[in-house]
Amino acid sequence: MFEKFFKKKLKYLIIGAGSTGATFACFLQSASKNVTLISKYESIIKTAKEKGGIRLISKVKGDKRYKINIKTESEYHSKADIIILCIRTPDILSAIPFIEKVSHSKTVVMSIANGFGIGYALGKKLKNLSVLDCAFVGKCRWYNRQDVEYLQQREYVEFQFADKFYSTDSKLLENIKNDFILSGMDTHLISEKQFMELAFERLITRSPFEACCIFYNINAHEIKGDKENTFKKLCNELLILAKAMKIKIRDGFLEEYYANFEKYKERDDANVYSSILNDMKIGQKSEIDFLFFIVIELAKEYKVDLPTYFMIAEKFKNYETLDKYLK
Repeated sequence: MFEKFFKKKLKYLIIGAGSTGATFACFLQSASKNVTLISKYESIIKTAKEKGGIRLISKVKGDKRYKINIKTESEYHSKADIIILCIRTPDILSAIPFIEKVSHSKTVVMSIANGFGIGYALGKKLKNLSVLDCAFVGKCRWYNRQDVEYLQQREYVEFQFADKFYSTDSKLLENIKNDFILSGMDTHLISEKQFMELAFERLITRSPFEACCIFYNINAHEIKGDKENTFKKLCNELLILAKAMKIKIRDGFLEEYYANFEKYKERDDANVYSSILNDMKIGQKSEIDFLFFIVIELAKEYKVDLPTYFMIAEKFKNYETLDKYLK
């Protein structure tokens, strides 16, 4: 029974047809994998069919349209082996019923979302399924929404994953890894310790920036003077938290990040703006829980004083919904 499962062609379901989800689907489709893409927008599905598929302009794959099997949730009636969530963190809770509906006993769930601790939160909600920690690096964005065209800008696409709960058979993990490698992704199955270190480094490169922007109502260009001091205090507080959690941050990481951040501030694109602040301004749910309030929860758990984080948390406490994920 298990031999047949490990040898069969895995059935991939990607939830979310934004830039990351569509790129992921195109990469898997390029290797002739069994992949279905779920979109909540019927207009995207209609246009993709009319245009002959999703167009991906990629530094790895070139310029091509892929005939992706794309459906709404209500149109999908199968059971998936691997479910990859490519949706915003605030939408994860609402996706739980659909995930449970389209899963079987050995289904594996991965979430590619901004933040720290999302795999843990999903594991609490999906106790009967295998949930993997994962990270995707591809620099993807919309190119032309009207014609369902996407842009993947990096010279490589990298995927790292770890079995946080040690609940997935090693043969299945190898099958997933091999499928992703064949599709053109630089894929690594790493230990949970390694993943935590990488994930925390990514948290350092997002959380202080987002916190500084929402506190002062600014973008990256304006992080100067006293505001830059606040930004650096937040970064250093995360190093204190990492030490308390026994997470090793490599030597020189913060200095390297500061140097890159100075170059980052000179850019003139959407990335210099805070996604959390933008969402707040339009009254939309943001990613504040796993990019900011997760730090507050961890600081309390590990009994670490992070005065700058706590100060900002007090101002935005009405936005916290993290307990809904962790109950």
